[in-house]
Amino acid sequence: MLKRATALLVLLSSPAAAFELSSPVACEMGTECFVQQYADHDPGAGVRDYACGGQSYNGHDGTDIRLRSTADVDRGVGVVAAAAGTVVSTRDGMPDQLVQSPEDRLRIANRECGNGVLIDHGNDWQTQYCHLRRGSVAVKRGDPVETGQKLGEIGYSGDAAFPHVHLTVRKDGKAIDPFQPDPTAACGEPKQSLWSSTARKALAYRQGEILAFAFSGAPVQLEQLEAGKPHPTVPTLASPALVAYVWAINLQKDDQITVRVLGPDGNPLGQNGTTLDRNKAQYMLFAGAKRPPAGWPRGPYKAIVEVRRDGKARIGRTETLTLE
Repeated sequence: MLKRATALLVLLSSPAAAFELSSPVACEMGTECFVQQYADHDPGAGVRDYACGGQSYNGHDGTDIRLRSTADVDRGVGVVAAAAGTVVSTRDGMPDQLVQSPEDRLRIANRECGNGVLIDHGNDWQTQYCHLRRGSVAVKRGDPVETGQKLGEIGYSGDAAFPHVHLTVRKDGKAIDPFQPDPTAACGEPKQSLWSSTARKALAYRQGEILAFAFSGAPVQLEQLEAGKPHPTVPTLASPALVAYVWAINLQKDDQITVRVLGPDGNPLGQNGTTLDRNKAQYMLFAGAKRPPAGWPRGPYKAIVEVRRDGKARIGRTETLTLE
């Protein structure tokens, strides 16, 4: 039976060698898929990912690669073998249901991995893939698999708060971080990695990412975005409001995030900003204005989002909407 380890990450006692991993997902990183969480390297109650950031949670033993929304699961985004090996065990049939309450967690007790696949690669190396979409598991126990072969699809079965695949890499039964397998190395840009050069480039560390940034003619709720529901209301000259919203992941404590909306004349219509009081796995912010008595002027409107960290602009994007 598949099990998902929740103990603190344990690293190799020496740099890994002769074992290389390809990307475990068949999607474009940064546009279709995003690394939400890395393995936790802090031995205590704190949290630290391999790059000295906080993109993890206490005791997390793997890498979480997510889709934007639960609606994206319907596209059938493939989870593939990161290395050649033999299937040890699988599970399928668990529903795709986000865990949102203690009752939800009780329901999946001892099955936190959800639908998944465990592969043995020889020399005591294993990889485990969790939270696959129900009915998508494409291999069975004893099957040989090649690097890049489809194992299933990204879903949100088991203990999942968002649609993703959780990848755990193990050596001698102990979880290690493929981004930084050397326990003697200081956090930061690692000198060693289990990833192939192609995968390493695709999975390069990003200091926060924008999942969505757009205009709307009505208020936007985070639950709408998470579910991938149809876009709220595209603004028109008749819209009672004009709003710009940003949905971002992996922001850090003390990040300064600002959203501004400029009218066709370049003057500000609305602005909203805040300094984060703690790390945010995901965050939404919006700014805008109500329709003026004379109506919306025709022309191009700009929405600008900026995230500043340590006095420097780390994330920025501009969107334009033309009202005719």
